[in-house]
Amino acid sequence: LIGACFNAANKAITIWRIKYINHTPLFRFIEVLCVSSIVSIVSFGLPFMWDKCQTLPDMSALNKHQQELIGNFVSFQCVEGEEYNELASLFFNDGNAAIKLLFHMHEHTFSLGALFIFFSFYITLATITYGIAVPSGLFVPSLLAGAAFGRLFGNLVYKLNPTAYAFSNTYSLIGAASVLGGMARMTISLTVILLEATGNEQFALPLMIALFTA
Repeated sequence: LIGACFNAANKAITIWRIKYINHTPLFRFIEVLCVSSIVSIVSFGLPFMWDKCQTLPDMSALNKHQQELIGNFVSFQCVEGEEYNELASLFFNDGNAAIKLLFHMHEHTFSLGALFIFFSFYITLATITYGIAVPSGLFVPSLLAGAAFGRLFGNLVYKLNPTAYAFSNTYSLIGAASVLGGMARMTISLTVILLEATGNEQFALPLMIALFTA
């Protein structure tokens, strides 16, 4: 549904661009300036207004790969080396680093509020940005948005029933696959790509079910 909504909204925006923007190079340049300004303001403003700092996970409870990811947490307006800003860790990192945090950190390192705010604004900005006169793609943005939504859903499941749940990063993987599949309409090929990326064949069935449904 998220992928379908993205495609429908982006189609409507593209039709509007064709009518009012694309026929004039100056208008296309102004659009890029406006969209870039909005993205910059939102990406910096939201972490700046987010005044909740989280304590960094205990290193002794993490595996080697997770310990390497600790350096990706951003201590924006928080105590350096002890705390991190959730929204800054998602907005200030590049897409690949943010996806790794959502995929691999087993603990509930991101709160419901932070994930909801990030997903809502990120998917909206991605919808507006895709199609302007700059090189851009859908693969990483859709994976990141889906990973945030999947982790949000996983945290909700944990809140409702703490005794019976999967790790929230598992939901993050399924969410990323579903959103990308809904946008790009890929099924088998995307399943193979994500299985190769995770190296875990136990996700084959849930990934295929999620992608075919999307």
